[in-house]
Amino acid sequence: MRARGLVVVALSAGLWGSACKKTVEGENKAWDRNVQQVAQLSATYPAFANALKEQQKRAEDAMTAARSISDKEASAKKMAEANDLIGSGFVSTLSGLDGRTRTLRNKLVTAATGAEQGADQMGAKVVSDDAQRILGNIDAALKAGAPDAAQAEAVLRRLDADLTSASANVDRVIDAANKRKAAAAKATAAPAAGGGAATAVAPVKVQWKCTYCNHMNDDSRTKCENCGAPRPAPGAAKPGPAKKNH
Repeated sequence: MRARGLVVVALSAGLWGSACKKTVEGENKAWDRNVQQVAQLSATYPAFANALKEQQKRAEDAMTAARSISDKEASAKKMAEANDLIGSGFVSTLSGLDGRTRTLRNKLVTAATGAEQGADQMGAKVVSDDAQRILGNIDAALKAGAPDAAQAEAVLRRLDADLTSASANVDRVIDAANKRKAAAAKATAAPAAGGGAATAVAPVKVQWKCTYCNHMNDDSRTKCENCGAPRPAPGAAKPGPAKKNH
């Protein structure tokens, strides 16, 4: 995990390209940083090494063409595009995964420790089960990797969507718990201040993600409303395709 964190820091520092005025010298320096950062990603995620190499080759071809342009300003502009290309798409998503998964794990701790009432504790458990399953699937996908850039793009797009949905789910639980605490504090303070009753906070609506079709389902459902697959057990890994129930 520390190695992944170092990659993220390096990528953040490099920003894949220059944000200042484009110059040939600046773009050459940015290119050297980006090539090194791709090498670091390959070492951190060896199962994606071939896909990263393919992406780098495309960028190298663009960089070679850009360097052959005699006009310095035009050359620098095209070199900047090559620098953008080397870190675009799945490469960008891959470089940010470690930070995003750590953020999600921290949110799960916040949700669990901040849930004081029964409804919030139940919601925190539901989203934690779903998020832990998604995190497990992410780890498995990173170990499995992808043989080429096209498949890596598909894999990382799915992981990005899974992380986004899990994070949003946890955010809803944290927000509901915070609002409930604020309402309880207001209700406690109201009698002393001679005020009215505090506004009630609606129960948080949490969801679980179907492991077969990725549909988000309401917590009350035991089967996916889209494909009919059973709700996964806590921590269950993503299974293979299932036939839709009619």
